[in-house]
Amino acid sequence: MAIIHDRMTRGRSQQGWLDSFHTFSFGNFNDPNRMGFRNLRVLNEDRVIPGGGFATHDHAHMDILTYVLSGALRHEDSLGNEVFIRPGEMQLMSAGPGVTHSEMNASAHEPVHFLQIWLIPEREMEKPIYDSAMVPMQPNVFTPIASGTPDQGQLPLQSDTTLSLAKLEDGQPLCHDFKPDRYGFLHVIDGMVEIEGERLSAGDALQFENRKGCQITALTDAELLLFDMA
Repeated sequence: MAIIHDRMTRGRSQQGWLDSFHTFSFGNFNDPNRMGFRNLRVLNEDRVIPGGGFATHDHAHMDILTYVLSGALRHEDSLGNEVFIRPGEMQLMSAGPGVTHSEMNASAHEPVHFLQIWLIPEREMEKPIYDSAMVPMQPNVFTPIASGTPDQGQLPLQSDTTLSLAKLEDGQPLCHDFKPDRYGFLHVIDGMVEIEGERLSAGDALQFENRKGCQITALTDAELLLFDMA
């Protein structure tokens, strides 16, 4: 069975410095039917004005991934990291028992557009970790970026989850096969695709349960985010 998460039904938070869409319940958006899927708890699409951002705050017991689409973020945390995150780079912060950090727009002139993803860990950690990786995507294939399976992706997750990215060229097909007892969540970052007669655009998502695979055709150049989960 596949369930469509329509982009127009996402929650939305708008402040002077932030415009954020929430695929799942977050902040003031509370839908008991949309509390996440498997280990995937948060999938937010954020835009932050120049000079704005998330001031120092706490996290614990969560894997937090940040993927910048345009602009740049300045990240600082209690582990001593002070870094810039730019397009084509993904950041992982496994909060463990607790960590504080801030995420600010690195520019005084340009907005920043990014995805923020929270995954519930299955393994306890003694201390938080920070890591980042450039996304080495080849066209028209899913490239694993972060995973709880050794040798899958560059960033180590604390759950049986693999996060992959794909950039599809207009008209190109793509397939992903799920092993038995696996679940999938596909988010369209950009462009438009067709999956078994359903057209999905940027911001739409598709939730897979008890499926052997999914067949995707790009109707425009497109970028996709796929979670393969236990």
